[in-house]
Order: sequence, then structure tokens, then C-alpha cells
Amino acid sequence: MEIEKARKEDADWIDEKIKIEFPYTDFTPKKIIERMNNQKYLVLIARQENILTGFADVEFFLEKKEARLNAIYIDDAWRGQKIATKIVKHIEQECEKMRLERLFLLVRTSNEGAKELYKKSGFSFEKIHDKIIDGEKIEVWGIKITPQPAHIRRYVS
Repeated sequence: MEIEKARKEDADWIDEKIKIEFPYTDFTPKKIIERMNNQKYLVLIARQENILTGFADVEFFLEKKEARLNAIYIDDAWRGQKIATKIVKHIEQECEKMRLERLFLLVRTSNEGAKELYKKSGFSFEKIHDKIIDGEKIEVWGIKITPQPAHIRRYVS
């Protein structure tokens, strides 16, 4: 399985999945491509044998030394194979490289599957957000990023 930056040709697939999983957003393939080309964002894609299996969208707030995981999605046929866990680990490593101190996300209160993934990945509940999506309360979860010293980072794969 490969996790890499999304490419222009991935935008239609990502858009299709966003419309299903995150219908309250107003994304289009054009907006997704704009994010791919903007250093403030990181759009990742997971591939298995050249088949798209999932994606993630991250937004960087460099002045605050933090990043927000805006979205993570794994196609139903590929769930249960630790793809989301690998994507989250990849995002943490990117945050370490950028010397960020915190990665956070918003999650629906009822999304127990996602919250379980986040717990296993080291995130913890911080607070109830003032935002409500589709009539549901949203939780803020975060993790402290601890950059590894250069001599250790070199040997960690």
C-alpha cells in the first residue's frame, strides 16, 4: 500500500467520495485540485495495487504550529486493513518534519468508529466544538506532536 500526495487525476474520485461521506461541504474537483497546489494543505491518497482506497485532507496553521485533519475516508471495500491508521501516522510524520506541535480534528459525537481509530492513534478528546453539522454536536480531538531529534529521525522508517 502506498500513501502519497494526491494528483490531479485523483480529484474526481476524491470529489465522488466527499459527496457521499461529507455532503455538507461544497467541494468540486476544481477546489480539490486548488488544495493540492496550495502549500497550506496536504491532500493524501492511499493506493493498493494502483486502486484508490482512501484519502485525507490536512490544513496547516503554521503560525500556530498546528495542523487540522479536515477529512479522512477509506472506501468500504478496504476498511479494516489499517489504511486509516497508516494515513494518520503519515500525517503525524509530515507534521514532525514541519516542526508542528499539535494535530487536531473535528469528529461527530456519534462517530464511534472514527473516535476509536483516533484513540488508538494517540488522540484524545479535548472539548465539544461550538459547531454543529447536520444537527449533530462535534468534538475536538488532538494529539501533541513531538518532533524526533534529527539523529533518531534518520533511522526511523
